[in-house]
Amino acid sequence: MDLPASSKSEMAYQFLLKQLIEAKIPPEAPLRIPALGKDSGLGVTPMREALRRLESERFVVMENNRGFRAAAVTQAELMDLEGCRLVIETALLREAIAHGDDVWEAEILSSHHLLAKAVEPAETSNLDDLRLWSDRHRGFHRALLVAARSQWLNLFYDQISNHLDRHFFSMFTGDNRSKFLGSPELISHSRAALGIVHHTKLMEAVLARDEDRAVRLLEEHAGFTRRFFDRVEDQSESSP
Repeated sequence: MDLPASSKSEMAYQFLLKQLIEAKIPPEAPLRIPALGKDSGLGVTPMREALRRLESERFVVMENNRGFRAAAVTQAELMDLEGCRLVIETALLREAIAHGDDVWEAEILSSHHLLAKAVEPAETSNLDDLRLWSDRHRGFHRALLVAARSQWLNLFYDQISNHLDRHFFSMFTGDNRSKFLGSPELISHSRAALGIVHHTKLMEAVLARDEDRAVRLLEEHAGFTRRFFDRVEDQSESSP
């Protein structure tokens, strides 16, 4: 039985979104609708609809006489995204601490355990390991916020997180990956920014319902991440 057109469009959207977030389609790469329709097995029309949707979400750009292209990844955009994420995540965290119950606490503990078991980005060059860490890292931060009740803030947070994940994979895969692994300084900063130690401190503050300390640690976490990606960018620009 044929799928409804709306189902095919959603499948095309999810197919492309995953490809873009994980940098399988690199930033600024051209997006050929016939080829994408064939690769996905979903056809041209659902793929075109998905690209229009992704264009509205700023994952894709449409250029006159050139067609669709994956959006660029820039340091300025990353800084903007991190700033927006911090505003939204801080508000959601305060709300979650106010309303969270025992089930919420159990989710945080479970997601932290899973994150602690994942291989950190500084310790691997395997794409599957990077995917697993990224999923569990996002799962941990989502678990901290799941008790928050604002639907709009949650929607904005998920949208920003998708873009930040795209920056992560763009930095940690392809040519950038070899530059990263060749720099002891970047590996050290990665451990500080993305390692489990700071996540543990954040978890403990949230479970203690220490709102001010939790927010301060979240701000520090965002600061670590911004400085780390600053150094990745500097390293990329200085490398031949």
